[in-house]
Amino acid sequence: MTLSDVLTITIALVLTYTMMSLLVSTVQEQVAAIFKNRQKGLEAAIRELVAPDGTTNGQLRQIAEELYGHALVGGTSPKGRPSYVPARNFTLALLSLVSQGSQADTMVDIRKTVGALPDGKLKQALTTLMESAGADLDSFRAAVDGWYDQAMDRLNGQYKRHTQAWLVAIGFLLAAALNVDTFTLVDALMKSPQLRAELQLKAEVFSKQGLPPDGDISVSRILSDLAPLPIGWHFCPSGAQQTGAEAAKPSISATPPTGSTRCVSPERLVRAELRWTDALNVAGWLLTAIAISFGAPFWFQLLNQLVNLRAAGPPPEVKPEAKPDAKGGRAGS
Repeated sequence: MTLSDVLTITIALVLTYTMMSLLVSTVQEQVAAIFKNRQKGLEAAIRELVAPDGTTNGQLRQIAEELYGHALVGGTSPKGRPSYVPARNFTLALLSLVSQGSQADTMVDIRKTVGALPDGKLKQALTTLMESAGADLDSFRAAVDGWYDQAMDRLNGQYKRHTQAWLVAIGFLLAAALNVDTFTLVDALMKSPQLRAELQLKAEVFSKQGLPPDGDISVSRILSDLAPLPIGWHFCPSGAQQTGAEAAKPSISATPPTGSTRCVSPERLVRAELRWTDALNVAGWLLTAIAISFGAPFWFQLLNQLVNLRAAGPPPEVKPEAKPDAKGGRAGS
């Protein structure tokens, strides 16, 4: 095993992680759309700015309710539940509601309006922003924009952490469902020069094409690119089931077949029979899931760097696989 082979194996793994990350991101976005996580998060953040949880004042609660339903806020989405609202839209809608529809075109009017608000975080925040803006109305509006943007930055941070946890969970489920075991992949790539060369070629093509946006690559394309790898499941043929550790050991040939590689008997599934090698498979799925959680952009950038590094060196040598001779030994041995 040369350094060139190690680099090629790394490229194949990074390509696998990139493809799996795209698949998991697509699933995660669908889950988020079903549960409306972005919309719920934005609504909660806007309400938190005006009337945090525990606020009993009816006026503040009414402002929060009307603010989210305002044409400049909720009206930016056809269904009235936006996932994003521009800062200036929020500012204009908030000042309009705070002034109760009156013309607040000067800082004097703004000070009177804010001074009439019930005590709470909204009044405190707007008062502080007025003091920093002085007598400049545009500066005050820009300060409110910045206050809103800071809240959105916190929301984005929370959403990213939430998404990260979802990516690990979905990544593990898909890695188990497709049997994408990092340890098995490394073992197969170490044993098969042809497999390394094929994945190297796919990585070069994918690198030149560029990273597609989430959801713009089909599942069939992803599975097609990963097909040469020893992933997937199949049932043991009747009467050919292995026993002991061999039954749980992935079947890796010199040229791995497309699709499934691990033999699982229905009887073993029914008995829920577990072996120590199953723990290694689970660890391989978990490692794949953790890698997936870094996201497709991370892995694609790394893939480009590795492909460029590979292109700067000599091409990997592909040796023909040794075949058994007529006497059962290895040719040339």
